[in-house]
Amino acid sequence: MSLLPPSAVIETPRTWQVRLLALILRLTFWCGLVVYVPSLYLSLRVGVLGIALIDTIAIVVIGVLHFSPSLSYMGRAIGFCLVFYMLAVGLLIWVGPISQISLFGFTTVATLLLGYHPGFVTSVLSSLTLLVIGAIGWGAPGMLAPTWGTDVTAWIVVTLNFALVNLMQTAAVGMVVSTLQGTLDREMGARASLQREHTLLRTLIDALPDVIFAKDTHRRYQRGNAALLTQLGLTREADLLGRSDDDLVPPAEARTSRDHDEQVLQGTPLFNQELPSPTADGTLRWSLTNKVPLRDGGGGIVGLIGIARDITDVKRAEADRAHLLDRLQLQIERMPLAYVLTDATFRYVRWNPAAERMFGFTEAEVLGRHPFDLIVPTESQEEVTRRFDEIMAGSMDAHGEIRNRTRDGRTIICEWHNTPLVDETGAFTGVLSLAEDVTERRSLEEQLQQAQKMEAVGRLAGGVAHDFNNLLTLIIGYSELLLSPPRAALDVPQSVRAIRDAAERAATLTRQLLGFSRQSLLQPRVLDLNVVVATISTMLRRLIGEDILLTTSLAPVLAHVKVDPGQLEQVLMNLAVNARDAMPTGGHLRIETSSVMLDGSAHVRLTMSDTGSGMTPDVVARIFDPFFTTKPAGRGTGLGLAMVHGVVQQSGGRSEVRSEPGQGTTFTLDFPAVDDAGLKEESPALPEHVGGDETILVVEDEGSVRGLVVRTLASYGYSVVAATNGQDALRVATAHAGPIDLVLTDIVMPAIGGPELVRRLRPTLPQARTLFMSGYTDDAVMRHGVLESDVAFIQKPYTPAELARKVREVLDMPRVPSAEHAS
Repeated sequence: MSLLPPSAVIETPRTWQVRLLALILRLTFWCGLVVYVPSLYLSLRVGVLGIALIDTIAIVVIGVLHFSPSLSYMGRAIGFCLVFYMLAVGLLIWVGPISQISLFGFTTVATLLLGYHPGFVTSVLSSLTLLVIGAIGWGAPGMLAPTWGTDVTAWIVVTLNFALVNLMQTAAVGMVVSTLQGTLDREMGARASLQREHTLLRTLIDALPDVIFAKDTHRRYQRGNAALLTQLGLTREADLLGRSDDDLVPPAEARTSRDHDEQVLQGTPLFNQELPSPTADGTLRWSLTNKVPLRDGGGGIVGLIGIARDITDVKRAEADRAHLLDRLQLQIERMPLAYVLTDATFRYVRWNPAAERMFGFTEAEVLGRHPFDLIVPTESQEEVTRRFDEIMAGSMDAHGEIRNRTRDGRTIICEWHNTPLVDETGAFTGVLSLAEDVTERRSLEEQLQQAQKMEAVGRLAGGVAHDFNNLLTLIIGYSELLLSPPRAALDVPQSVRAIRDAAERAATLTRQLLGFSRQSLLQPRVLDLNVVVATISTMLRRLIGEDILLTTSLAPVLAHVKVDPGQLEQVLMNLAVNARDAMPTGGHLRIETSSVMLDGSAHVRLTMSDTGSGMTPDVVARIFDPFFTTKPAGRGTGLGLAMVHGVVQQSGGRSEVRSEPGQGTTFTLDFPAVDDAGLKEESPALPEHVGGDETILVVEDEGSVRGLVVRTLASYGYSVVAATNGQDALRVATAHAGPIDLVLTDIVMPAIGGPELVRRLRPTLPQARTLFMSGYTDDAVMRHGVLESDVAFIQKPYTPAELARKVREVLDMPRVPSAEHAS
């Protein structure tokens, strides 16, 4: 199918001849019928039967040719020409010389339908026919044939025959001229369109940054675009045409171009050839060249066409990239950090010398291996697997310290920084990791922390020595007075109360010390913070004095929290005392409770605000540090707020402070909210009667404490069996004839600790409950296998009444298998 519009299709000679024959046959047949009727009439009237016969034969043959388009063109054309010749001869014989126009028409139509050579033959045939007929005397010398006469009818018939022949010639010539004119118009249009396309193509070629050129078989330029002219330093294409590279470029470059041109002219194309060429300023430019043979219609090579693209910037970028990669490779090889690259399955594909030095494995040994096979010990694999999952999920923060294994079996601590690698579709392809051996650093940090602990112990000794010396002075002094000979002026009950008060103050100071270090063993309970605040408010008002207004704002609906109630009350008192000291001339202390959401979970917030003197930023930064105080010497130990911070953190909460000089201070304590369902279970009612008649095995390695416990329990009606340590307790339990209902044992003892003792007694005393007691921190308790939430426990020091209540509480607990195992 042609891409040109129908009007632009150039007809072949055979096509217009076929159309011309069809037009002549159609015109001759229908117009011939008009001429045939009067001609037949006149021929019969004058007795010229020959004219009647040839007219009849002619109209019949022409009708057959007209209505038979399936016949071959040559057959129809020759048949029509023969009929035309027969008519011309007949008219010339019977009508006279006036009919010689028919021979002229015959020659013209034959030439148009059959071509130049047949037309020439018909022209000779017409001339010979006219000569022969005239020579034998058949033609009359006049213009009118005497046979027809000179009446009007005869003249009309002659005129009609002349008109028919003239119309046929005019139509034939007109159609030929019209066809030629149409062909010429289309040819001119095609040339104009071709010129426009040539101009457009030339404009595009000149606008391209690539060099485009054409050469003949002698390697001389026939065409060249603007980029080529610029490259060669020419201003006009005329300065390029007819010249070769020998005339335009340096000899070395010309030789290379000549060799390539010869190769292409021999039929071998040149593709993607990178060629250097020096410029006028001495720099080197690179081009990517393609050359192909230019062939004519017969396939012969008549030249070549070339395209060259300037790739100087690409070559420079490649050189820069190679230089950068070399430098990067050098840095990787020399960096002190282990550089490790893995594929999508975390198998090693790169392992630099630092990694070899750090772990002891060479790169050849690790390539294709998994970290679990080499440097990740069993105890670290769970953590590493979690990190791998984070990395595959695209996390850029999957960093941290991991314990790794070296080739010689050592365990080192490495700090890993991991970067996930993805392809252009975003699919995970591997991970790039940098590792640093921080084992020595962590060791130094632990030594520093230990030194800081020792410094804190030193500050502790100096900070509390004064308070404890005062308390010991009271205890020793009153004890001496009570042990000395009786004096009438000595008030014995008052002396005993003074000793007890001093001991309670010492116990409070001990709890503060354990609280700020977050090492006291808390006994948390589910409680309502509003109830605690409302209950302690009266005592806080007496504590802060009448010149300070205390107000509370309690949330109407508040979730419960799980906190040690005694420690919580101590927290509130410490904050209240701190606020009182900040408002020496009076002020306003406000306590608020509210519900908040922190990190997606519900919390209960306790806020205590005062209108005191406030604090500077450097004081706020150290406010929770142990032994830090802004009070005068002798008025504070610096443990109150440290204890607040320790209790809140140990209860799973967090604390913060906001303060500015002259703007007061606000402490905010946030505790995790708990389900109210455990409120009853966590807060059993205290028994009304704390005594009993059960048998209790008391195991305590400190003789004075053991004696006090035995006397206290005996005073409440219990049967008491005492043991000095774990070994002694096993002997006593085996020798005792009756049942033992409760084992009250210290946790930390020589040889056999409390938890181990309970485990050994379980087969012989399956029904006995357990109550642990200790004066040690929760650190020591945890090391001995006691979990806070699963045991009955009482913290030393305690009063006899507190001991009696706790014993009764444990004895009255329901027997639940899981709980009984723990208690």
